[in-house]
Amino acid sequence: MLAVEPDAATRRIVIVPNRSLSVMGLWGFYFSIVMVTLAPAMWFTLQGFWPVLAYAVVELLLLGLCLYQCWRHGRYAEVITVTGERVIVDKGEGRRTQHQEFSRYWAQLVVKVPATRLHPRQLFIRSHGRECEIGRCLTEADREKFERRFAQLIGPGGMADPM
Repeated sequence: MLAVEPDAATRRIVIVPNRSLSVMGLWGFYFSIVMVTLAPAMWFTLQGFWPVLAYAVVELLLLGLCLYQCWRHGRYAEVITVTGERVIVDKGEGRRTQHQEFSRYWAQLVVKVPATRLHPRQLFIRSHGRECEIGRCLTEADREKFERRFAQLIGPGGMADPM
């Protein structure tokens, strides 16, 4: 998902993954799976097949761990701020953030085209030998929108030839 905040002096682009499930929705989904799994497991346990409950609990713990990882990855965000002199990239999730600054005049958007059609194109902001990947959670259509918007923001020299 791509959002642009208009301002006269500073332009800010916020890139976040598509978060289709809220925290409460995630808990509701997990609770419903727990109930559907534990009800038959308890019945089998009462019939004497106690290993079924142990496997069900292990399965639910692994599902909870996977859902937690998906939720944590869903907090990822990239904030690209374009000011008069600088292009500032802040990206990360929660407390782990990465901050990089580039000169607006020398900044270029580099598009790396993959060798196969199955892989998405990669976008990089490059300046003075340093580069930073951006838009890794965007769809191809959103990447194209971002390329056009970013080229407008940093000026005519901002698009490099695709690699």
